[in-house]
Amino acid sequence: MAKKKNCTGRGLMKILTITTWDSAGEQFNGYQIHKVLNQIGHKSDMSVMIKQSHNEGIHTLGNVLTRLYDKTFAALLESLLGLRSILPISGSTVFLKKYYHDADLIHLQIIHGNSFFSILNIPLMSRRHKVVWTIHDPWMMTGHCIYPLGCERWKYGCGDCQKFEIPFRVRHDSTALMWRIKCWIMHRSDVTLIVASKWMYDNIRASPILSHLPCHIIPLGIDLDKFRQIDRKKCREEFGIPDDADVLAFRFKGTDDHIKGWNFIKEALISINPEKPTYLLIFDGKGALDILKEKYNVIELGWSKDLATVIHALNAADIFLMPSTAEAFGMMAVESMACGTPVIVFDGTALPDVIHAPEGGISVPARDSKALADAITGLLKDEQRYAQLVENGLRIVREEYSLEKYIQRHIELYKSILCEE
Repeated sequence: MAKKKNCTGRGLMKILTITTWDSAGEQFNGYQIHKVLNQIGHKSDMSVMIKQSHNEGIHTLGNVLTRLYDKTFAALLESLLGLRSILPISGSTVFLKKYYHDADLIHLQIIHGNSFFSILNIPLMSRRHKVVWTIHDPWMMTGHCIYPLGCERWKYGCGDCQKFEIPFRVRHDSTALMWRIKCWIMHRSDVTLIVASKWMYDNIRASPILSHLPCHIIPLGIDLDKFRQIDRKKCREEFGIPDDADVLAFRFKGTDDHIKGWNFIKEALISINPEKPTYLLIFDGKGALDILKEKYNVIELGWSKDLATVIHALNAADIFLMPSTAEAFGMMAVESMACGTPVIVFDGTALPDVIHAPEGGISVPARDSKALADAITGLLKDEQRYAQLVENGLRIVREEYSLEKYIQRHIELYKSILCEE
C-alpha cells in the first residue's frame, strides 16, 4: 500500500507516538510534544506499553495474553537465541487501531526498553505512513550492546563479542546475526531519524545499518521555568550545607557501573586534599565507598522523583561531575548548567559538544582521574573562570536547550516531512 500523501503543514496534523512509557521520563519519550500538539490544535495520540497518566489520547498496547507471551515465552526465547526486540507481539496490536490508520505520521521513541515491540514492524509501518524515529542511544547500530565502549565491530558486522551479557543477558553470542537482522530491516524501511547530539549524528553516519537514512539533530530540551538559578544559600540550608563549603555533585549508579564514571570520580576524590570543608551531593544510588566519608561530608539523595529536590541540589552544588565513558546526550549536564552549576566531563562522548567545552564547561581526557582531579581543584580556585563558565552555561542553555525550542523543532520537522513530494 502506498503511503498517504497529506501535506498538513498549514493545517491539522495527526501524530502517533509509540514508546515504552508516557509520563515517566517525559523529556525522552515524546510526552511533552504530545501535550503541546494537542494544546495548539493538532491531533496527537500515544501508544505505550506502560500507561501512567489518565490522558484520553494515550493508549495501552497489547492485552493480557500478548503481554504474558512477551514477558515469558518471547523473552526466554530471545535470551536463548541472543536476540532482542524481534519476537514481542504487543506492539503489533497497534495495526488494528483506528488511531494508527488515521495518523499522518508515526514517531517511534523508546521501543527497545521493554519487551513489547518488534523492530520487524518498522518496514510495515513505513510502507503506509511517514515514520520518524528518535534514536536515543547506539543500540540500533550494534549487534547487542547499547554503548560499544571502544569496540569498533559495530562498523563491520559485530560477532565475536566480548560483552554480550551487557546491558542485558543473552545465553550466547548472536551479535553478528542480530546485526544482519537490523541491517536487513532498516534497508527495507523508509524512516527519518532524529538524534540529540552531533556525537550521535556522527555515529549514525558511520553505521552501515543506518547511514543511508536522513537524520536530523534536535537537542533535548528542558523547562527553564523550573531548571533555573535559585538562591544558593537557601538551597544549601535545605541540605544542611554551610554557605562557605565546597560542594561537588554527581550520579552514582553502583560500584559496578561502567558508564557514569564512578571509578574515575572515586580515584579523583581520593587523590584530592580539600583545603576546606567539602560536601558530596550524590544522586540516584546509595552506598558509595566509606573511604570517601573520611575526607568528605557525604549526602546521598538516592533516586528522587521530586523535581524540586533535584533542582535545589543542583543549585546547591559548585560543580557537577559527569565523567561518563559513554553518553549520547547528557541531560543532567544541561540541567546543571541551567541552575548555574558548571560541569566537568570526559572527552569522547556527546558531552563536550553538548556543554560547548571549553566555553560552557570543562572537558578532560577520557578515563584520566588525575586530569579530573586537577580540573576540580583548579576550577574551585579560579573565581574568574568559574564565573565565566556560569554565565556562558546559562546563555548556552537559553539559546539551545529550551523546551519550547525542542518542541518547535519537532513540529517544523513533522510539517516538512508531511509536505514532501
